[in-house]
Amino acid sequence: MVKSYNNLFHGWINLYKDKDLTSNDALRLVKSKFKGSKLGHAGTLDPMATGILPIALGEATKTVPYIHEKNKTYLFAIKFGEQTDTDDATGKIIGKSDRKPDINEIKSVLNSYVGPIEQIPPIYSAKKFNGIRSYELARKGVVPDMVSKVKTIVIENIKLVEMNSDSQCTIEVTCGTGTYIRSISKHIGNKLGLCCHVNKIERTRYGPFNLKNILSIDRLMQLNHDIDNLNMIISPIETVLDDILAVQINNHDANRLRNGSAITFDGNWNGPHSGKVIAKSADKLIAICSLEETQLQPVRVFNL
Repeated sequence: MVKSYNNLFHGWINLYKDKDLTSNDALRLVKSKFKGSKLGHAGTLDPMATGILPIALGEATKTVPYIHEKNKTYLFAIKFGEQTDTDDATGKIIGKSDRKPDINEIKSVLNSYVGPIEQIPPIYSAKKFNGIRSYELARKGVVPDMVSKVKTIVIENIKLVEMNSDSQCTIEVTCGTGTYIRSISKHIGNKLGLCCHVNKIERTRYGPFNLKNILSIDRLMQLNHDIDNLNMIISPIETVLDDILAVQINNHDANRLRNGSAITFDGNWNGPHSGKVIAKSADKLIAICSLEETQLQPVRVFNL
């Protein structure tokens, strides 16, 4: 169900963000179609990047932390020979190199770039220093200590897709949360001893969302406000909870969970669980619960 008794929309939109549009710009365009519904997006994309930007509507906003745990896949192009201050094509050139990379050199670097990696965020990012974002400091000529913001990220898979020319290649990477594609590009350049920057980024998968059923900005803006039309583009809240075991409970227990009380579940488990379960009543989503022995304690309650 994507629409509830309160006449608001609840669920996810698999939105495709265009180039030169900020993630918040895209969110505002969606808001123009779903007035009155609470909205949020998962996983900010740089303005120059394109691709999947999942939008949560209504009660689905309570599940945003759960999609953040899921892997993302990107296609990105690296241009060798020029280093920019932003590590992408929008910045000013701060360094140059003449040597062209060898395809085997690139593959060798990528083969060593799988698993847990210590990553330094780019200067032009939203990392904060005394409450001020690093990109704001950089624009004022202040160079923040990004090494102090180093973070362990996980690269599940990375491969060379093609050499577009002797100075540009396309790479595909599947990674965990907190990964900066611009930092991956810079790291590859450093390993090769070359200047480089990213000149294209596309997010092709984010958890359960991929390019098969995307909603373009153009199509979004063409939709009228007819309820059936809008419902057609919304996926259920549970879309991002597909890795959490669901159990069915009775109406009495559903009301207890809605009121914040724990319940005892003595039914049958239909599969493994990881300390979390989804409680449903008559197939309606009630709550995400923590599980301790036979006790279900509500963690997120849905008002549907």
